[in-house]
Amino acid sequence: MMGPAQQRDGKLFYTSFNLDDRIRPDNPLRQIQQHLDLTWVRMAVADRYGSTGNPSIDPIILLKLMLLLFLENIPSERELLRRLPERLDWLWFCQYDLDSELPGHSVLSKARRRWGPEVFTTLFLRILQQCIDAGLVDGSVIHMDSSLIQGDVSVDSLQPAWVVQAQQLYRQLDQAESESSSSAESSPSGKTPPAKLRSTDPQARARVKGSQKVIGYQEHRCVDDAYGIITTTKMTDASVNEGQTLPEMLERHETNTEMTPVTVVADNAYGLVENYKMLRERGITPCIPHPEHSRKTQGKFCRDDFTYDAPKDCYFCPAGQRLTRQTDKPDATRREHMYMTGRGICQACPLRARCYTGNYCKRIHRHMDQDTIDWADGCLPPHRRRTLLRHRTTTMEGSFGDAVNHGFKRARWRGLWRVRIQSLLIAAIQNLRKWLKYGRRSPTKPALLASVLPRNVLSAAFGHAMAVVRCWHEGILDFVTLLIQKRPYVFLV
Repeated sequence: MMGPAQQRDGKLFYTSFNLDDRIRPDNPLRQIQQHLDLTWVRMAVADRYGSTGNPSIDPIILLKLMLLLFLENIPSERELLRRLPERLDWLWFCQYDLDSELPGHSVLSKARRRWGPEVFTTLFLRILQQCIDAGLVDGSVIHMDSSLIQGDVSVDSLQPAWVVQAQQLYRQLDQAESESSSSAESSPSGKTPPAKLRSTDPQARARVKGSQKVIGYQEHRCVDDAYGIITTTKMTDASVNEGQTLPEMLERHETNTEMTPVTVVADNAYGLVENYKMLRERGITPCIPHPEHSRKTQGKFCRDDFTYDAPKDCYFCPAGQRLTRQTDKPDATRREHMYMTGRGICQACPLRARCYTGNYCKRIHRHMDQDTIDWADGCLPPHRRRTLLRHRTTTMEGSFGDAVNHGFKRARWRGLWRVRIQSLLIAAIQNLRKWLKYGRRSPTKPALLASVLPRNVLSAAFGHAMAVVRCWHEGILDFVTLLIQKRPYVFLV
């Protein structure tokens, strides 16, 4: 028969209720509580609190609330504290009970300002070390890339740079005049000085990157190839060129992991000659395309079709004509020499339609460090290079795409150091989730050998072995593809 309608009777006391029993065993917060040690936080922030005054909230609880803010992608700290009484698992994770007095949202911002980025850097490094100890970081192949973050900026407050500079100069002149004059009734022009410039986030910068138009910041990441573990992050304003951050990112990666990579993979924004030189000196193989490399037009000759004669310092075109260098000093901006033939030679050449369609003659530009560029473009087999670049897309885009689930694409706070805290918390949460998913599996053979062989030797040997297997497998695929194209009737039934 049908039972009576369910009605809830308000109880004054709950004698058989246990909050711990209400949290399921496979709840992610229960796993984080079990495997993430945060007891170090109190000692790390002890010097940031005084010996008198009202006692603060437990720093461990504050850090857990900040983790929940990004783990659950809550819009704001105020919203987090508003939802906290409704979530039993959040209360249990933060060591609160049903009738506990909850803190206000302002305690989080005050603690963040008091602690600074150092505490969150320690959190990130400790979680990274857990991933390394679990064998989730191989260290032989790393990927680098950056992504733009929209700042908490009001577009209406933006002004052209020359307006800002003019107002600053105007205020400086007015201040100097007021100090020299006892009256200081007005500015030198007799007009009222302009109002003080107000900006919602003065450290944010504008950047146009492809189809993206952002006023904010830029996060640079280094991700290991094995499981996509983030080994280091760097936060800058959006105007910084990501290619110039490669040396610092590489140094941070080696410091955090105590591993020297064998191969560095990045897009053409990192393809600077200075980066190639640095990697070559350190014995690291770059898989970084040069921005000027392999720009080919269908049916036209490109620079690779011209033969360079190093002893004579000249080029020879496909028709056998000689292109000589025209300047002793390279172009100051592009650092390139120009090689060209005579006008009459190109005009009478039978291959002119495939080579040059201009009114004068063919020109070839050669970089001062073209030998270094050629080394970077040819240090890896083509199939291995293509595989790494394809894998870079899935690894880096997957890392940034997963970060979007934790509120990555927009800065919650203003100021570079606050946005850096946001970056460290999101990266730490991503690594922690991967550790909970893969880190508790049975150790692999490389992890078992780690106690016998040094970490760098083991990582390099394992990386080279995997590269050989991939090259062999891809070579067979390329051969079969070519055979199908040349002899399709062999595969017909």
